[in-house]
Amino acid sequence: MPATRVPRQYDLVLSGGTVVTLDNERRVIEPGTVAISGNRIAAVDAGDKVETSGAHRTIDCTGCVVLPGFIDCHNHLAQSVIKTLGEGLAVWDWLSKLTFPVAHAITTEEAVAGTRLAAMEAARAGITFVVDNQYMPPDPDTTTGVAGAIESIGIRGAVARGMTGTRPAAMAFRASGSRPNHYTTEAELEIMAELLAGWSGDRMVAVWPGPLNIAFNDQELIAGCADLARRFGTRWHTHCCESEGDPGVYRQAYGTTPVAWLHSEGLLGPEATLAHAIWLSEDEIAMLGEAGAGVAHNPVSNAYLASGNMALPEMLEAGAVVGLGTDGPAVGHRQDPFEAMKQAVLAQRLRAGNAAVIDSETILETAALGGAAFTGLDAGVLAPGRLADVAVVDMSGPNCAPRQRVAATVVNSLTGSNVRTVVVDGQVVVEDARCVQVDEDEVLEDAERAISNLGDRVGFDRFIRWGARA
Repeated sequence: MPATRVPRQYDLVLSGGTVVTLDNERRVIEPGTVAISGNRIAAVDAGDKVETSGAHRTIDCTGCVVLPGFIDCHNHLAQSVIKTLGEGLAVWDWLSKLTFPVAHAITTEEAVAGTRLAAMEAARAGITFVVDNQYMPPDPDTTTGVAGAIESIGIRGAVARGMTGTRPAAMAFRASGSRPNHYTTEAELEIMAELLAGWSGDRMVAVWPGPLNIAFNDQELIAGCADLARRFGTRWHTHCCESEGDPGVYRQAYGTTPVAWLHSEGLLGPEATLAHAIWLSEDEIAMLGEAGAGVAHNPVSNAYLASGNMALPEMLEAGAVVGLGTDGPAVGHRQDPFEAMKQAVLAQRLRAGNAAVIDSETILETAALGGAAFTGLDAGVLAPGRLADVAVVDMSGPNCAPRQRVAATVVNSLTGSNVRTVVVDGQVVVEDARCVQVDEDEVLEDAERAISNLGDRVGFDRFIRWGARA
């Protein structure tokens, strides 16, 4: 007689959907089942091969695609308070005329309210981990408050505390504008070391050193942050060569370029995570690949600010670890990983003048596998033993019919508004397209109040063309 299968006591089962595993075989299982025990995936297979009758809870995913939760590799969540403002400004003007003045004026309470709003939107779009480059403002109390705000939504993350330090030599070659000067380099490193030493590894949100930008931080601060990351076993995060002028300014000050200097000093490696990396030479791309450094590609904000277009296929071919970022509410308006994927594909095809230069499968791998490698997270794949971070996305609408090639449907037809269920660490944090661990109305009300108060102090009206507030 055939052996009797004993039902497993799974905590949560996602059944009946099209399961895109991103495993080594790139299996797509339709219909498939993902079974979860605790905070780990216990089984992934065809529905008739997983005995789930003893599950504590089962969610019917018929008509949906089941994906690894998305990892947003670069964001500024608190920038939700300046969403819609500054449109039409180039990168440096956008920073010096809008963002830095707001960073100087914003309170911790307002930054936390803005962060919760953006993190809630991110979770509803299927994002389960966000790297938040927090510098509005950069004091340690705000860093811890922002981390708590992300955790309150139920998602994972890393708060890369935005550090500026002593004014560097490169700033003398900027044509206009200034950058924040909150602490000396020595004080920044002391604050960061104290934060890291006191941070619990059990928290859902980590803290990373986050020197704000290679081109306008001094070299001592950058080297100190890399050292802190290695000492405390974290990553460090910075902007690198987002603006076309950055390499030239840096060369005037130091006789080299940002990535070349990092390479020469031995500061590149898996713990180095660079946002943008647009204006690089072929040699610099090779340096990133050789070191296995992380790059956060932000195609939507790159287009929004007309910053340029990263050499994505070349970066992948060189062996750099590339993930995708939304880069914040103020330069993309949506925390939407699907929009980032689609924009990444279209922009590369235009850049190359070749529709075959990149495909949907490659960009979905970049978003999932690249994002997990960028952050060091044991996720990005639906496979037994991996963290149970999952997004369930509705594909039943006419925008997804027909769907013969599932990766093409995911990248080109879906948006964050199609997400129905999100699981993080084995817990349901989004159900029926709403966050369940917070009062969504309260989050919105708190953010609107913070934005109104901040706008009155900073003078947001000067950035509004139609219908300025009375």
